[in-house]
Amino acid sequence: KSEGSTDYKIDGNSFSYGTTIKLNGSNYEIWSRVFIMSVAGHRKKYILEEDEPIEKKGIDAAWDEDNYIVMSWIMNSVKSHIAPTIAYYTKAKDMWSFLRKTYSHATN
Repeated sequence: KSEGSTDYKIDGNSFSYGTTIKLNGSNYEIWSRVFIMSVAGHRKKYILEEDEPIEKKGIDAAWDEDNYIVMSWIMNSVKSHIAPTIAYYTKAKDMWSFLRKTYSHATN
């Protein structure tokens, strides 16, 4: 376990999600890069890129659970003054989009 990482257990499997870089408003570019690497490594990047499936059958049945997991990762990787601005979103993709539009130099 690295310093600043957090251990989680899902379905009895433990994994580490690094939280050493928290979005503070001015570090969006590096924060988003590190966050995407971690999310992709946990096979949940689709939650940030794809729309919610209309019918949740088969592989899509896990969408709700994965969405909540990624939302919690986002909430836990932002500074406390940013958290209230995203706390009431219901989709991680919308949280992600808001943070990108608000803090990315590429979109401002």
